[in-house]
Amino acid sequence: MDYVAFAALVIFAITLFLMIKRPWGLRLGYAAGIGAVASLVLGTVSLGQAAQSFLDIWDAALAFIGIVALSVILDAMGFFKWAALRVVRLAKGSGVRLYFYVSLLTAAVSILFANDSAVLILTPIVLEIIGELKINEKGRLAYLFAAGLIADTAAMPLITSNPINILSADFFGYTFIEHLVFMGPIAVATVASSMLLVFLFFRNKIPKTYDVGLVDMLASGSSPISPKMLKVSLVTLAAIDVGYIIASLSRVPVSLVIVAGAVFLLVVYWVNLRNGHFIQAERKGLWSLAKDINWDIVLFMLSIFLVVQGLTHAGITELLASAFVSSTALPSVLAVLVPSLIVTVGASFMNNWPMTILGLFTIEHVALTAGLGGSALTGLVFSNIIGNNLGPHFFPLGSLAILIWLETMRRKGVNISLWSYLKVGAVLSIVEVVVASIVLWVELGLLGFKLF
Repeated sequence: MDYVAFAALVIFAITLFLMIKRPWGLRLGYAAGIGAVASLVLGTVSLGQAAQSFLDIWDAALAFIGIVALSVILDAMGFFKWAALRVVRLAKGSGVRLYFYVSLLTAAVSILFANDSAVLILTPIVLEIIGELKINEKGRLAYLFAAGLIADTAAMPLITSNPINILSADFFGYTFIEHLVFMGPIAVATVASSMLLVFLFFRNKIPKTYDVGLVDMLASGSSPISPKMLKVSLVTLAAIDVGYIIASLSRVPVSLVIVAGAVFLLVVYWVNLRNGHFIQAERKGLWSLAKDINWDIVLFMLSIFLVVQGLTHAGITELLASAFVSSTALPSVLAVLVPSLIVTVGASFMNNWPMTILGLFTIEHVALTAGLGGSALTGLVFSNIIGNNLGPHFFPLGSLAILIWLETMRRKGVNISLWSYLKVGAVLSIVEVVVASIVLWVELGLLGFKLF
């Protein structure tokens, strides 16, 4: 092993240690940033490669900022609390209906605003609601797991549902619509199976009923968002969805659509805040909104990309490529399931961002050296997405959304032990990966779908 390969492995190991242990309260972005600086200083990554990394990741990073900004603005307007209260009213006092409605709301928010935003915004709202509805400690876990695990599961059908989806689409050059064709049916199957599985875990703890009279107390006599602001929000979201399709057909980066929608809504919010109109939720200034955006994650995205790029000198991609090529020769659904599980293992224990990037580099290597194409290469591209979207919540470290979810609950006084989490998260993760792989196999093998 030469110097560059050894240095890359050491840098990656130290970076991973800093990400897991967070010594001195080190933030995730700074932990990865230390690794990125070390990669440049020690020569495992050149300045040219660093510049190329920025070009590879800018769309995903900008889209993440736009999605989170959009979520923060809508939250300040009271949009998400309004949606949550609608869900509580629709359940009409049934605890079981409330569970499924909360799960569907979580899935919808995750699909439209990405899993990190869904967890960050909905977890406190769900905690507040179940507290006001007097749901006991055992019963509330079902709703909290719905707010966390279902959010992490649902971030698949749109490119914008998860920044790693954007990264993959930009890397291989496929469109918003092509992603939706493959991942839409997979998302429906995995969200439905996840909702059912979490329900089975907590079916004896979910309350049969709750006091409908408490719902009015939750609303405090008025809607969290004014009718006019609600219409503006809904029209803006619909316009963004249409913009995704137009941008995809025109090969325009989707991040520009998201940022344009966020800027428009920010202007609407600022104008009405200054005039004292329409805003009925907690009033936040622009600086307060900016602080709510998780800028640390943007630094993490770029930095970890550099660190993992250094691993290409250590033979990791060749080793992983060999496993991928061997798996494509397996019979039937195993050709899709095995690479998904390989990625799941890596994503669960090193986090899905570095594993996504490693997977992208490896698949590119496979395409260039093994001559794979057609359905086999398409299968690897989407197996990488499946493993990195669904596999990470096998273990809490694997997903930023799960880490945010656990930390949000901890700040609110709700602590979930590692064992309590694994009993649900690990089982759910494996079942989801299997279900998703079966659907992908049907799309590739029986329906003949392919990208290349």
